[in-house]
Amino acid sequence: MRRILLCCAAVLVCMATAGCWNRTELDELGITVANGFDRSGDEWEMTYQVIVPSASGASQGGGSAGGGSQPSVYVFTTKGNTIREAADRGYTENPRRLYFGHTDIIVIGREVAETGIEQILDLYFRNIDARETVLVAVTDGKAREILRKMVPPEKIPGTALAEILRKQNSSSSYFPVVNVFQMAQKLVSDAQTVGVPEIIVTKGNAKALESLDVNKTTSPPVKMKVERLGVFHQNRLVGYLSRNESYGISWLTNQVKGSTLSFSCSGAQTKKKDGTVRITSAKTKVTPIRSGEQHYNMQVDTEASGDLLMEFMCAEDLSKPQSIKVIEKAVAEEIRSKIELGWEASRKLRVDLPGFADKIHRKDPKTWKKLQNDWSEELTRIELDIRVKVKLQRPGLTKKSFDTLLNQDSEQK
Repeated sequence: MRRILLCCAAVLVCMATAGCWNRTELDELGITVANGFDRSGDEWEMTYQVIVPSASGASQGGGSAGGGSQPSVYVFTTKGNTIREAADRGYTENPRRLYFGHTDIIVIGREVAETGIEQILDLYFRNIDARETVLVAVTDGKAREILRKMVPPEKIPGTALAEILRKQNSSSSYFPVVNVFQMAQKLVSDAQTVGVPEIIVTKGNAKALESLDVNKTTSPPVKMKVERLGVFHQNRLVGYLSRNESYGISWLTNQVKGSTLSFSCSGAQTKKKDGTVRITSAKTKVTPIRSGEQHYNMQVDTEASGDLLMEFMCAEDLSKPQSIKVIEKAVAEEIRSKIELGWEASRKLRVDLPGFADKIHRKDPKTWKKLQNDWSEELTRIELDIRVKVKLQRPGLTKKSFDTLLNQDSEQK
């Protein structure tokens, strides 16, 4: 009898202690999709873009319940001596526990970028509730101003900004996409340099076409745009690259996934570009070549393939293999000029965006030990030997440009 009573007591104790004693319910979480980092004097200024589940669910489902006209995100800003202190102060105005597991993007304001970002990186690698796969962007002003803007037609602005970075990277490859882990990895490498896309706010169309509702227009008053490539050396922002300069770095660092490239016709008197190819695959290999006792140049071998079915207003007859070779040569020359432009911009800033230091270190560690102390000076002496091969396929449905056909008709008449 005593044994039965003990067993019953044990079962009751197990039932009383079962369950998630430290659980957090979903309606207690404030899921952040974007974070902004700014400085306000000696304090950190943190901006959070938190999802409003009822509003986003109603807007996506098409229902009117739950306040469909309510914004899908709630944005608020807090201050603190440290980043974590600023986050904790958020509970004075936010009823939910901030959850960073679904953050898509972080935006770094210019003042923070120029002062130093080591505290941000330390935060993401030290805490278990932050992911190192979060995308990174920089802005020329305040990060909070970026996070307070909507990105039509999307409902979640933070997710939309991250998607803009990914789509432009896969479709045009103008600006490389970098996450927190990749950023930290490059900053602690021998090159100590990384490029981060810059997001700006542009004014919309002042004469936007109005809809039937007088309170709505077909074009928003402001728009988000990826404008330049912010260059970080060690832990600070040191300058910017334009779109074409950043595009050249993408070619040089083997980061072109897909792109549209315009080129000038063979024998054209002006630099007007009348042809367009779609680059479907590209590969670049950089090899350090020794030149002198303690000096290296770089051999750049680029191979690209694509389709010539976009635009073509040149005089060549695409049914002839020789004409295709002429166009391939023109495209290769265009790629070469992009690479040279990107390298000159990097060298002008005296930073190693292509990561040449890491390649020399792997190939010749002894020489690298002698070069690393004066690496910024050595960068200015590095020359590139660029070799580009282009293979074009699928010239389209017509073998001659429409302009050529019109001129032929005029001559016959």
